[in-house]
Amino acid sequence: MSEISITSPESDRVTQRRNQVLDAAAICFRNHGFHGASMAQISKTAGMSPGHIYHYFDNKEAIIAAIVERDMEEMLEWTEIFYASDNIFQALINGVDCGVEANMNRDNAALMLEIMAESARNPQIAATVQKSHAVGRDRMCDLLRKEMTQRKASSSYDVQVKSDLIGALFDGLLNQSINNPELDKAALTQLMRQVVQFVLTL
Repeated sequence: MSEISITSPESDRVTQRRNQVLDAAAICFRNHGFHGASMAQISKTAGMSPGHIYHYFDNKEAIIAAIVERDMEEMLEWTEIFYASDNIFQALINGVDCGVEANMNRDNAALMLEIMAESARNPQIAATVQKSHAVGRDRMCDLLRKEMTQRKASSSYDVQVKSDLIGALFDGLLNQSINNPELDKAALTQLMRQVVQFVLTL
């Protein structure tokens, strides 16, 4: 008999409350920066008392860590689409569109750049960001290996190098979305698909 996983209403409520805080904090961090955003501002935006927020998070560092971890979990869920594909190569190319859209979203870019800036100053946040990056990198490397196996392809380039290059391309879009808001997203997406295809076949 298969096991049935049942999520309690209390667990759902806690998750909902935590996400409520994370969404509010993301708005405050984007608008005021990590140091400029106070717990009072976050609580007001979340519609919760500061004491209630401290019930879920010890401090702002813990909130950032939770934001990064939530993003990582969403990324891992997203990559399951590629694993399930009969043609991982084409699925990765098609996935470029979503990657460009996500990284060129100004709100997302502003938050991610704020977190990266703080990680350069704060070892605790840096450790969280680096751990998340390592998990994402390992997942991408594993996916590239499976893609090559599926195509029965060989490469003179290590999959980690390919993964790092593709990651750098998409990370660069965070800066571009802020520096050049008039950038032609459609043209960039088309070119990015061609570049990723080229990298995958090296």
